[in-house]
Amino acid sequence: MKTLAVVSHKGGTGKSTLSIHLSVQAQSEGRDTLLVDLDNNSSTVAEWASIRTDKQPLVVTAQVSDITELQQQATDEGFELLILDCPPYLNDDTDLITKLADFSVLPTSPRFADICTLPRGIDKIHQPYSVILNSCTPDPVNKTSFKTEQVFQILNDSNIPVSPVHITRLEAFTESLNYGKGVTEFQSNSKASKQIKTLLDWLYTVA
Repeated sequence: MKTLAVVSHKGGTGKSTLSIHLSVQAQSEGRDTLLVDLDNNSSTVAEWASIRTDKQPLVVTAQVSDITELQQQATDEGFELLILDCPPYLNDDTDLITKLADFSVLPTSPRFADICTLPRGIDKIHQPYSVILNSCTPDPVNKTSFKTEQVFQILNDSNIPVSPVHITRLEAFTESLNYGKGVTEFQSNSKASKQIKTLLDWLYTVA
């Protein structure tokens, strides 16, 4: 079983939204997935699960101290993927969570303020991990925007691992949550769905 931690250095990075969409896609591909809401500040994942009619992926709320036990239970029950939606900050809990995970991702927008604060506390994230550029400006011709390319290069030059797959700012990502769905269920052939599928495929090559 793989454990994926979705961490954040601040609120509003799309961490919980990304956790939901990845878990729904993984489940749809036949990988039994357990999605754990560790974010007591917003409980976005738990609230989404409360309006969802489909009981898969399974969603539970937990504390950081429960992770080791959850990993063992999930393994015993045959889950193939455990996704941890973590609290929106980097601290000693992040250190423990990412130590227990097989791989960690840190979504952040390519905005100046977010990139400037990114290095603070990033040493709390254990390898292997990758930054995911999220809420990027959509490009009308399906190319990566110049701004996103700039930030991608800045992170690379700073020796900060960054995913080659970027997630753009598309209404479908948030709209689908209002119906208790993941975007790949809500708009299966959309640009947003393709990005989630591509990101999950990439994660399985590195995790």
